Amino acid sequence: MITKPLLNFLIVCFWASIALIVLQIIVSFRTFFLFYLGIETEPHILLLGTIILLSTLWIFLFLFTLYFFFKYDRYSKSGIFFLFFHLIYALIYFYRVIWQQKRELSGSYESEPVLGNTIHLETDDPEDFDYDEDEHSNKK
Repeated sequence: MITKPLLNFLIVCFWASIALIVLQIIVSFRTFFLFYLGIETEPHILLLGTIILLSTLWIFLFLFTLYFFFKYDRYSKSGIFFLFFHLIYALIYFYRVIWQQKRELSGSYESEPVLGNTIHLETDDPEDFDYDEDEHSNKK
């Protein structure tokens, strides 16, 4: 389903998304406290570039988990969580379903090979039936 290089890239996107959440919290508290102290500053261009890069990776992870959900797992209850908690649930879905495979896919099935299997047909034994020849004989 997923190649090893793609999975490694998605793991990088996962950790970049976690870093983005932490970075957003830190920047928000810094801005709040500096504004409270009366100091108005704008974030450095390097900080803004980092946020844009991490956000791009997060969006890529979200789009891939959405693609994976609709292709392989569309019958599960995860669609409700994707509807209400889009980006945050993409992290949980990726970790549990794609990366660690802690939950089986609802829309998938295990196919059995057909070639090489033997088919056992039950044979009917005529002695097992109560058969009245008079009723079923041809009447002339």
